[in-house]
Amino acid sequence: MAFKDLNFEKFDTLFHPTNIAFIGASEKSAFGAMLYLSAFKTSKWKDTFYPVNPKYGKILDWNCYKSVLDVPVIIDTAYISVKTKYIPQVLKDCVKKDIPWVIIFSSGFSETGDLEGLKLENELKQIIIKSNTRIIGPNCLGPFSQAEGMAFTFSAKRNDPGQVSFMSQSGGHMSQLLDVGYKRDIRFRYGVSFGNQIDLNCIDFLKYYHNDSATRVIAAYLESFGSATGHNFFLELKKTTKTKPVIIWKGGYTDDGSKAAFSHTGAIASDLRLWHSMAKQTGATIVKDNEEFWNAMKTFELLFPKYVPQGRNIGIITPGGGSSVNTTDLFNFHDLKIPELTIESQKKLSEILPYENVNMKNPVDLGALGFVVDVFVNCIEIVVNDPNIDIVVIPLWPHFIYNHVFKKMIIIQKSTMKPFVFCLPSIADSSELAQRFSTVKKILHEERVLYFLSLRDAAKSLSLYCAYIEFLKSHDDENLYERGE
Repeated sequence: MAFKDLNFEKFDTLFHPTNIAFIGASEKSAFGAMLYLSAFKTSKWKDTFYPVNPKYGKILDWNCYKSVLDVPVIIDTAYISVKTKYIPQVLKDCVKKDIPWVIIFSSGFSETGDLEGLKLENELKQIIIKSNTRIIGPNCLGPFSQAEGMAFTFSAKRNDPGQVSFMSQSGGHMSQLLDVGYKRDIRFRYGVSFGNQIDLNCIDFLKYYHNDSATRVIAAYLESFGSATGHNFFLELKKTTKTKPVIIWKGGYTDDGSKAAFSHTGAIASDLRLWHSMAKQTGATIVKDNEEFWNAMKTFELLFPKYVPQGRNIGIITPGGGSSVNTTDLFNFHDLKIPELTIESQKKLSEILPYENVNMKNPVDLGALGFVVDVFVNCIEIVVNDPNIDIVVIPLWPHFIYNHVFKKMIIIQKSTMKPFVFCLPSIADSSELAQRFSTVKKILHEERVLYFLSLRDAAKSLSLYCAYIEFLKSHDDENLYERGE
């Protein structure tokens, strides 16, 4: 099945349902069903939620129905959490009820490696042929909508809705992503955990996010293409990346990892070189682990399309020769350049800094005088305005982790269209520093300023971002700047 069979407006109801049924609801379940029930009990759907289980007449003060066919209203979405042997009949009831979206929470399908699991998946696909019912899953957690509060993550805290939409074969990764997103202020719009992808798949959601005007950045954790083909995914990816960045975390790229992926979602091993080749041709961004995934999302969310670097030239300003050398090495290793500042900029710096124990060329080593906040800020402003610099990186020492310091630097950051990044010292090394940073972090999140707790993470993320911008420029330079206006 393909996205062309879907009505675009109807697809919206997956993330904005009115009536929800939960088949297999039980107060006795220690996991799964019970956690879903608790989440929905405090949600906007508490009055339009319909538990289904022939064993009960009431669940958590809701009326409980013996079959979804007995529910007296039109159902937009049905969750199924029953033993696998009962799923075909339950799915037939959903088809008969004309329920458009069915999320199969249950596992025990092709990911088990048994032929019976694969046969069961094929049976489910046959049941929905020529119907209006579509399957998300099995072995998944379903849709997420930041604004609506639709969440598969039970107890996740939420920040403001944003412009990042994601998809994942792993429910655990995405539950963790929402937790990390809250702490790091990554602002999401939509998400979906789709497990084995026997029906709706990565192409369907890629196309939906591509056409969703409020989605600016697309992220995906994929172990395989599911019911899609690699060729069709490639074609859709090629269309999407012309206007929106797509960040892909490919799970199972090692031999042992691919074995784990098969037992997780039934994913067939695929050569990572093919994924990198696809990314190179389409402009997609490939990352290899969770930290790169989160950092890339944050970087693209805050920088694209407003802050578009002209090149890979990095301006580094820090007090300390060792710090400047370390930063230069890390950024240069990730294919970023540290050019000399113009003679004019060096002259301006020389009027502020002493002659000894400093470097005014780039990286700019301010020496001991750099620990004077006003001196540091004035030097940052000179580097920001240097025509040789495309991106500004500020490695910070503990001495600068105060609100009043950041407020001054953020004024400069807001005055430029160049990407501007703060790199903070390891907060985990000091409880006192972590406490100070907690108040600073509020300002950074409110002002939507990009920061990292690792120079390596900053270098990698900026390099990935530059690669995407270079792809856009090489294919569509004019439209890029239209998007940035």
